Amino acid sequence: MRRRALVGQLVMIATEVGVFIGGVVISTVGLTFVFVPTDLQLMHTDAATLKSAIAHLLPFIAHDRAGFGGALMATTVAIVLLGLWGWRQGEAWVWWTLLGATVTGSATALVIHFFIHFTAFIHLLPVYFGSAVLAVALILGRPYLMYRSD
Repeated sequence: MRRRALVGQLVMIATEVGVFIGGVVISTVGLTFVFVPTDLQLMHTDAATLKSAIAHLLPFIAHDRAGFGGALMATTVAIVLLGLWGWRQGEAWVWWTLLGATVTGSATALVIHFFIHFTAFIHLLPVYFGSAVLAVALILGRPYLMYRSD
């Protein structure tokens, strides 16, 4: 049980490091190019056309992207710290907290993308992959985190 839990913990931490890197990329895109190619494909346009149509649109979107990337990075730091120092036998609250964070983060990302019909597989691949890997980490860690030796 302990070995599976350690693998789950490692998978959780490694995945969150990937999410942190994703936050850095999103912030960088937001501060530089603003759009990724799949954004422009969805809208059937290019950044220059959008900029010429509404002068403040690109800075407005850029600030949201930079803020979203920063929020991802901050959340990831909290999850990594919980996964590193809270991952102890019998700490069921850690498992439930990590499950809640995983479901909340993945579900909100997917729901909004499906709601606006932005379902390009390559665009959502990081969410699909991250969700699947985090599910594996939670499955591996559950028996250990939920077990009470009382």
